[in-house]
Amino acid sequence: MKISLNSLPLSGKIAVSLFLILLWYGYFLAALNAILAVGTSVSSIAEHYSDKSLTKDETRKLNEQGFTEEEIEINGGHDHQAAENSGEENETISPQELVQLGHIHILGFSLLFITAGIILLLSSAGEWFKIIILLFLFMSFSFDIGGLFLVRFVSGSLAVIPFASAIGIGVGIAIISLTAFYDMWIRKKES
Repeated sequence: MKISLNSLPLSGKIAVSLFLILLWYGYFLAALNAILAVGTSVSSIAEHYSDKSLTKDETRKLNEQGFTEEEIEINGGHDHQAAENSGEENETISPQELVQLGHIHILGFSLLFITAGIILLLSSAGEWFKIIILLFLFMSFSFDIGGLFLVRFVSGSLAVIPFASAIGIGVGIAIISLTAFYDMWIRKKES
């Protein structure tokens, strides 16, 4: 007996449908969390996750002049207190915090991926369609977290990667959901 979404009993179709609805609920809450915590633009992602250990002026000088040797005045000293009270707080996400965020998300993403993947595999969609959607969803999940590491350690200009991959996750889940709903509730039952 071949198991497919279309051949599930009513209780199975309801279970899969409710899972997909909960998955969408979770996706929208995650998006709302990202909007409230980070913002909705590529620049807000870059600002939130990039390395802020240098001031904007120091970053500009570094980009223009490269690294230069600092002149040290032996008799003048250095006012450490003035640097600490400059009003600029270093709010850079530490590597440990980013790894913590990444590992929690990747573990959750892997469970979502296998569950959504099994639902897609049970659909009547063609084999190449399934392969392409699974690869697309895998890449979106991977780049969503991997992109944050690129923003933090390479360049804020790479913030387009997690921005686009978060949208890609939504698109992948939407395609799987629509395929499953069609198979379960619209397509005529197999004989």
